[in-house]
Amino acid sequence: MLSARPTRRSVLRATAALSAAGLSAVRTGSAQAQAKLPVTLVLANSQWLDALRGKSLWGAVLEYQKVAPHVTLEQEAIPSAEFDNRLTTEFGAGQGPDIAIMQEGLFYSIADAGFLVDLAPVAQGVANLNRTNDNGMVRGKRLGLAWQRAVYALIYNKPILDTAHAAVPKTVEELIASARSTTAATGAIGFTARHQIADFSGWFMDFQNWAFGYGVNWVDGKKITIDTPEALAAFRAFRQMYDAKILPIGDSMPTQRTRFKENKVAFSIDNSGGTLNIVSGGALAARDLHAAPLPFPKPGAHQQIFLGVNSNGKHKDEALAFLHWLMGPNGQLALRKASGPDALATDVPVTEEFRTANPWADTFVDLAKNSRSTLIPGYEVETTQIMRPVMEALERVIVGGADPKAALVDAQRRVDQQF
Repeated sequence: MLSARPTRRSVLRATAALSAAGLSAVRTGSAQAQAKLPVTLVLANSQWLDALRGKSLWGAVLEYQKVAPHVTLEQEAIPSAEFDNRLTTEFGAGQGPDIAIMQEGLFYSIADAGFLVDLAPVAQGVANLNRTNDNGMVRGKRLGLAWQRAVYALIYNKPILDTAHAAVPKTVEELIASARSTTAATGAIGFTARHQIADFSGWFMDFQNWAFGYGVNWVDGKKITIDTPEALAAFRAFRQMYDAKILPIGDSMPTQRTRFKENKVAFSIDNSGGTLNIVSGGALAARDLHAAPLPFPKPGAHQQIFLGVNSNGKHKDEALAFLHWLMGPNGQLALRKASGPDALATDVPVTEEFRTANPWADTFVDLAKNSRSTLIPGYEVETTQIMRPVMEALERVIVGGADPKAALVDAQRRVDQQF
């Protein structure tokens, strides 16, 4: 049963009681920092493994070594599918990197367990932090600063659409029609998207676009609401797309992105980071990829990534000094050049050079103004647990032919048992 499984939150809290008790507050300006002794800072991030973009992001942070030559930055590169479990284990054991670059869900779990340093000294020195940093406040403490915010859009290969004389869709029905016409005219895959429970963490975040697009909130006041008319509409729309056979069933998201990169896909729903990967180093020219709002009635989601400093780290003062540089104008400019249209911690604009070369960038910038977090307000730490039965229900609907309403009723029952 769902309620019998230990949560990541409970595991972290239990370990925190043993390994984090008695930690003293961070004191900036330590003797080591003053003496400029050699220091190695380890930065954990799944993005270090991204094709081309990972190299660009790493090159951006390495700029810090020019202003702090006593510091050596070292990668902890972990595949995204393994990242949450690996970091949870490391932090729970009182180990882990000096700085973790984490998706919002993992950030809340690590923060909730007491494993992150208060970043107020850094934030107080940055006058222009924007709203991407808002959710970095946990129980009144600044435990996270924004690394990137990646919003979702409908992306498409314009030459394929032009060849097929296909329209840019504004509804799911139009998406199905345009995807089918592009396949018929060019042989290209009509549409790509995550659709498998094996990729649960990525799929539930991607599916929030369908849910939010049909008005789902997942919570009403303090009550978790799974079985709603809005969720039913989202389930039916996703099944309609799945049943239309415009999707390469069984392909992982990396495979689907590779095919888009190879000019073999017409449409996809992806975030700005994934889109930057698609136009980096492949056959698809950046100018040939365009973007449009999602084909849903309401705005979609974004993935927020936070930086956090490990309270068990040996070089907390140096980690804070690095973050102060990264939040400053030089650090933000370096990160902007590697981040495409992702929203950053400050409002450093997308460069004109990037905008000119990437006609899809402005759409992502515009959509980020009204997008929503993939996490459930008030249940940020528990979102993953709540969404597990929801996505299992959706899988039964699209793969097993289950009735959407009955599947949502069962998901509500399972969630109610725990919460």
